[in-house]
Amino acid sequence: MTVRYQPGKPACWQLLSTGMAGLQRGSVMLIAALLALLLSVPVTAAPAAEDYNALANARAATMLQQVRDQSNLFQSRLQEAHQAVADMSPLEPVWGRMTDYQSHGLLKLVLLLIGMVAVGYVLERLVSWRMQPVEQRLRSVQSLTWSARLGYLGLRVILDLIRVVFFALGAWVWAISSVAEDNPMRVVMLAALPVAVTLRLVAVLSRAIFAPHARGIRALPLACEPALSFHRWVLGFTLVAAANQHGLNLLLDMGMPEIYVSLLEPVSGMLMNLIALGCVLHNRVALEHMFDDGSACAIDSLRRAVLQAWPVMAGVWLFVLWLVWSYNIFIGNFELAQRLALAWWLTIVFPLVDRLFNACLRRLITLPFLQSRTFRSRSERFIRILQNGLRLIMLSVAVLTLLEVLGYGTWQMMENSVAHQLGRAVIDVLVIALVAYVAWEMIQSLIERHLPDEYSDEGSAHLEGEGGSGGASRTETLLPLLRSFILVILVVTTVLSMLNAVGVQIGPLLAGAGVVGIAVGFGAQKLVQDIISGVFFLVDDAFRRGEYIEVAGLKGTVEKIALRSMRLRHHLGAVQTIPYSEISTVKNLSRDWVTMKLEFRLPYDTDVEKVRKIVKKVGEKMLEDEEMGPCFLLPLKSQGVMRVEESALIFRMKFTTKPGEQWVIRREAYRLVKEALENNGISFAHRAVHVLLPGTVASEESQTEQPELPMQQQIVSAASAMAATLAAEDARRHERFDDIKEGHGDAT
Repeated sequence: MTVRYQPGKPACWQLLSTGMAGLQRGSVMLIAALLALLLSVPVTAAPAAEDYNALANARAATMLQQVRDQSNLFQSRLQEAHQAVADMSPLEPVWGRMTDYQSHGLLKLVLLLIGMVAVGYVLERLVSWRMQPVEQRLRSVQSLTWSARLGYLGLRVILDLIRVVFFALGAWVWAISSVAEDNPMRVVMLAALPVAVTLRLVAVLSRAIFAPHARGIRALPLACEPALSFHRWVLGFTLVAAANQHGLNLLLDMGMPEIYVSLLEPVSGMLMNLIALGCVLHNRVALEHMFDDGSACAIDSLRRAVLQAWPVMAGVWLFVLWLVWSYNIFIGNFELAQRLALAWWLTIVFPLVDRLFNACLRRLITLPFLQSRTFRSRSERFIRILQNGLRLIMLSVAVLTLLEVLGYGTWQMMENSVAHQLGRAVIDVLVIALVAYVAWEMIQSLIERHLPDEYSDEGSAHLEGEGGSGGASRTETLLPLLRSFILVILVVTTVLSMLNAVGVQIGPLLAGAGVVGIAVGFGAQKLVQDIISGVFFLVDDAFRRGEYIEVAGLKGTVEKIALRSMRLRHHLGAVQTIPYSEISTVKNLSRDWVTMKLEFRLPYDTDVEKVRKIVKKVGEKMLEDEEMGPCFLLPLKSQGVMRVEESALIFRMKFTTKPGEQWVIRREAYRLVKEALENNGISFAHRAVHVLLPGTVASEESQTEQPELPMQQQIVSAASAMAATLAAEDARRHERFDDIKEGHGDAT
């Protein structure tokens, strides 16, 4: 294609004019048909079977007519643009008005603009000088807490905004005072002022978001160099966008024909597209790192493909939006072009809002009131749920906007009562679910902060324990039940709120639930009795989690306290579930202190006082032990002879310890006492049975001789006597009452 240069006209306009003149009618028709097909979306109900052919023909005719109309409109606008580019004489008055038809008008205009910026800058520096003490105190504050950083960032933004306000005030005063009101240069200056102010405001927000020179307060996970690069790209994009908005309006005010503006606006839109794509390509690695949340992906190949292709897909999508937007601008469909611009801006803003929200959530999970034992493991799920909720809302807005752009009339549909109620119900349900989830996470973290770090819902019994140790506190016992109760109330309230949001009348539901509750209460009296009994047992503080108790003929460590029953773990491992209504008496062996009394057998000739001193010395030795000493509340001491049996003296000793420590101390007490007695020549008495066999011993009182019994009869008599003696000993032992039952002693 050959382009001939014409003196007096810019080369770019001549190039555009030549390119338009070279377009053939067929290509014009093809472009117009494609764009018309993209934008023509007739919305009708599904046709009946008998009318399908007629409706299909009517739809095809309507679509063909739309294609023809769009083609004719595009062709006429293209011819008009070709004529406007070929004849640029209408632009000369525009330039003359801007310079007030003065010979040195351009120089004067530039000086006025420089003066406006200078006055605004001087006033801004004066205000900065007055605020210098505040800024120095602000810089001197050093704190690593998130709230302090947020406060510092907020104050910094406020101070920067104050500077921008005074800059705009000084520039505006200069603009209205330096030239007359009817001077067109004043219009130019007032059009340039919003561009400068917009650039300054975006710079303040960009510094707050990217913090290119202050990594400590940077919200996004970026290094300093990418943050500075993003800041510069944002400023360039803002400059082009603001100049496009206010510059084109200025040209229209100066009398530029609309056809020229419809040609310039797509060019500026393409420039904005190129800046956005350039920012993405230049900072591709930083963006991938910023969007990589570390979550595992089931399809690694698909994830890699998306990471590699997303810049291309974003570029294609932005180009398609720009193409359709430019077409509508060119043919004069400004209403649809404005909607497309909204979709374009959503595409640009969506990733930034998503990452900012993610950064806020990651700061939020570090707040002290959310910290608990298990919240760190739940924090990623917390972030994912809230972020997906925001994405769903933003995606819904984007889809509705695109449908409106494509001609479905979604905004008009939303004005309809049914569609409006449906959309509002969906948003209400989503918001209620998110609020309920956040409330539950906060409540759960609050409860877990008052529970010990080693707390486990699976039980508190230890494999090496023997039962009877001190249990959990009253708070640790009641808080899990309170958490379950709050969860039930929160779920019920959330479900009822959602039903109310979608238009369901919950009054009859509550009334019906009351009737059903009464019926269930009559049919499940045992369940109600279990629950009420459990409530009063907990109010009386009869047992706690981790305590060793004996109830309903069973004993073990309280492992779990539920709404209607408790779960006991026997020291041998058996799990026993006991409903509260089956409990009549609770014997708690883990409260305050435990006294254990031990017995041992010594011969008749034992010195009782010597034994007392030996036991006392053993008790003093055990008190001095590093492991056993702190467990004693009262030391080991002798209680003397408790009773006399046929073959031994029964001595008793006792000690008092903390709950759960008595079993180990009892073993050590027996061992140490036995060793001390043996060192002093005292041994335990062995049970002995003396049997006098008939005929084996001569009677001193009778002189008559008894006949000797056979050996077999002698053995039977001896065995019978021994069995009778053992039975008598066993009977006496079972009739004895001790402070510790034999059953509990089985724990050893």
